[in-house]
Amino acid sequence: MGATNINRTVLNICGCCNLKCANCLAFIPYYKEKFIMTYEEAKELLAAYFEVVDSVEHFTVTGGEPLLNRNTAKILEEVNLYRNQIRGSIDFVTNGTILINDEILDFFERNKDHTKIVLSHYGDELSVKIDEIEKQLKERNITYRISKFYGDDMYFDGWIDFSDHSLKWDTIEKRDENSRKCIHSAGKYFVINEGCLHRCSRSYWRMKNGIIPFTKGEYVDLLDPTTSLEEKRADLMIMMNSVSSTSCAYCVGLVNGAPRVKPAIQLGE
Repeated sequence: MGATNINRTVLNICGCCNLKCANCLAFIPYYKEKFIMTYEEAKELLAAYFEVVDSVEHFTVTGGEPLLNRNTAKILEEVNLYRNQIRGSIDFVTNGTILINDEILDFFERNKDHTKIVLSHYGDELSVKIDEIEKQLKERNITYRISKFYGDDMYFDGWIDFSDHSLKWDTIEKRDENSRKCIHSAGKYFVINEGCLHRCSRSYWRMKNGIIPFTKGEYVDLLDPTTSLEEKRADLMIMMNSVSSTSCAYCVGLVNGAPRVKPAIQLGE
């Protein structure tokens, strides 16, 4: 079996957010049950992940809004223990609504050579702490980037509405063709939700809500004690080598030509 070296994985440590974005890529406002990952849960999950995955280029910690999780600093420290398996950077994505506490800032200041904070900027009415956060990061010389999601020149030209889960592509050839243009699919980005490694947040959501079946080789249950490590790695290899998955048939994809919507429209607006 070959090495399981992947490009990016996103760990969702908080299934809740202080914003209620109608077109949230992770569908956070639509969770019936909110969750906050504990340090112990993260420790177990990371150990299982880094057994299945030999290396990852970028490992991202986010949510929801991860600053709502009081365990965030400890979870970041736990991720950092696997630094030798993270070829590039440990990233942290937050929405500019909450000041970053000193414990987290200390972590990024100590590890600035291989970490990065990504600030999603939804405009001054929503990302109300963005200027103060940027000042914090500059004072400590912490590496960061701002993803601008308002006005002109928006990051990726704005958001895509993924709320329509109807069938889009009725043959594997058609779904493969679209999947090759999807930034997440072509880039082999993965997400960890509820202990399982999925191809993307849409695939996770569709399985969770019964839109598509849980199909072997399209996700990996990292914490399943009845599945051997070798079988989990084999399933990940299938995910890595597949052009598309069942979920892709129900998705417009994160593609450059897809229609954009205004980012961060709040439910009820």
